[in-house]
Amino acid sequence: MLDELLEKGIPILDLYLKILTPALERIGELWCVGHISVADERLATETTLGVMERLRSAIKLPHRLAERVLISCMQGERHYIGARMVADLFQMHGWQVDFLGPDVPTSALATMIRQRRPRLVGLSVTLTENKRHVGDVIDDLSRLKLPPVMLLGGQAISAEDVGHNADSKVKVASNALVGLEIARQVLFSEHPHALLEKYLKLLGLSVRQLRNEAGWTQEQLAKATGLTRAYVVAVEGGRQNVTMDVVIRLANALGVTPDHLLAAANGMS
Repeated sequence: MLDELLEKGIPILDLYLKILTPALERIGELWCVGHISVADERLATETTLGVMERLRSAIKLPHRLAERVLISCMQGERHYIGARMVADLFQMHGWQVDFLGPDVPTSALATMIRQRRPRLVGLSVTLTENKRHVGDVIDDLSRLKLPPVMLLGGQAISAEDVGHNADSKVKVASNALVGLEIARQVLFSEHPHALLEKYLKLLGLSVRQLRNEAGWTQEQLAKATGLTRAYVVAVEGGRQNVTMDVVIRLANALGVTPDHLLAAANGMS
């Protein structure tokens, strides 16, 4: 059924949130009331993970953003499909994603965050008894000079668990889409003066990738657009502020629409 829907152009996000998620919630309900066994639940879990792997292979990833997000389950958490869905969602929108999976020891998680230095850390907590590990991670990372934003999700977490401080680096997402919106707000609110530079770098990466895919040299692209080679070099290096006229010339020469060319530079593709 999912293959048929994918062929019809249904977004993978809808398949995740409107089909797989409700199905898994129903499986959980049946297991809780004893209508299915642990073996049934495990079969459903592994089937879902297999489907998600196939769906991921069908994703045409956008140009990657410079920002990195790390997604993990807390120590003791073995239910990780929700976290995997969130990681996939961020990846679909261009973020560089580190996914650690289930049951990551608190000390190892903190060490990995220090090593990888993500801008945002998403933690999944489904069991109430594991909330204590979240506090340990938050306390540890709060001592960093530039601590990442912490995005918490899962059935065991609510906004009341972190308070209502609007300036807090700890956020709670009720679902994957809310989490993505929070990440977007964090990215743009904390770096308002770096946006133009970031856009130009992403635009340059987009132009370079399309040029390479076309098998062109910079000289050939310059000739096709009526620009100089030095100008093309500056664009690809993210050092040249461009007008819409230049964007249109580049898009026409590379055989794409201006919207496609700018997709990497609008923050989310």
